[in-house]
Amino acid sequence: MAKVRDVINYLRYLRDLDEKNGEYYSLSNLKLQKLLYYCQGGHYKWDNEKLMKDAKFEAWRYGPVIPSVYREYNRYGQNDIPALLYEDFNLYLNEEETIKAVWAQLKELHAYTLVNSSHDEAPWVNNYEEGLNNPIRNKEIRKFFREEG
Repeated sequence: MAKVRDVINYLRYLRDLDEKNGEYYSLSNLKLQKLLYYCQGGHYKWDNEKLMKDAKFEAWRYGPVIPSVYREYNRYGQNDIPALLYEDFNLYLNEEETIKAVWAQLKELHAYTLVNSSHDEAPWVNNYEEGLNNPIRNKEIRKFFREEG
């Protein structure tokens, strides 16, 4: 199983690789949060296993969030997270394939499009309460993506 840090770095690497090839896609903190959620869900859907062993999602106003990641990247506000200065990720091939597939499917979407999508899905809907940051259990993410996602 991957660490959240490795998945983040791989997403940044893919974004940077696209930019080197003349394609620009944003990667803000908000968009990153949704991509991490969809990577976790995608891995459940395609490999029937958890992708990130240390991912603890919560239901926030703008969708699923990993609070520690939010705090780390919050300093960039709505701006893009800077380019990755070095390639640092320790992933298995099937983990890379999940992240690549999610990036390919969602990279062109605006962060708020992803927010709206997550607001229609059971893991967030069943846990969100205004003013609270209720946890979203991985078993709920697994169930949703295996059955409906």
